Amino acid sequence: MDKIKAYQKDCWLRYKKAIGLPENYSYLYGNPVKVHVPVDTSTQGLMVVGAYPTAHFHTIDGVADVAVADHLYPFSSDKYFDGSRVRTVNSGVELEKYYLKPIGIQRDQCWITDLVKVFLFKKGHVARYCKIGWNDLQANRHHFNEFAEKSLGFLRDEIELARPKAILLLGLEVISTVLKCTETRARELISPQEIEQDVPVPGVFFALPHPGIVMRNSEGGFVWRKKLQEELIPAVRDYWKKRR
Repeated sequence: MDKIKAYQKDCWLRYKKAIGLPENYSYLYGNPVKVHVPVDTSTQGLMVVGAYPTAHFHTIDGVADVAVADHLYPFSSDKYFDGSRVRTVNSGVELEKYYLKPIGIQRDQCWITDLVKVFLFKKGHVARYCKIGWNDLQANRHHFNEFAEKSLGFLRDEIELARPKAILLLGLEVISTVLKCTETRARELISPQEIEQDVPVPGVFFALPHPGIVMRNSEGGFVWRKKLQEELIPAVRDYWKKRR
């Protein structure tokens, strides 16, 4: 078995226990929450690190946006019917439109992963479960930082396998965890400058805003899109052109 496949299998088998989640961690009706191992695993290209996976959401008993199942892989763009309409998982679309295409890189030249590799439930998700009579669930999104810290070993293993020329960190939580800084400092690090470090996670990094913030239909979203398009992506593109 090659090293990447061996890592994927090991991550799939060990991850939940490693971050302190039970093996039967599940959605509604016992549908298991899966471990999103990376499936885009190009080496010596760019690595993309998101925060954690999203999910498929259905309308159940008149309650919309009930989390029921995993999407297919990190930053996927799968379509599905949610009980009332056709929806698209937007993370893959946003990644390609606002990050990869402007850089001038194809998805198959990237190693794409999430720092925390399982879906996390917010209070709103739990409230929707309660509305349909399913009370055996607790929110755990607020434990992201704890799960992220316990996930750094898996990220180091992926970096060793991928040998990326640069690593794109998407969002304040990912930046602060990987670069060991406060979120205030993480915001300051979102700049055109590459960041190089050896420990605790080695690599050359670019700190970038999370796609969800970039996509907001607000003044803040406009400001971040402008900064991304005019300052941040050109810096990554120039770095990539020199080293590919």
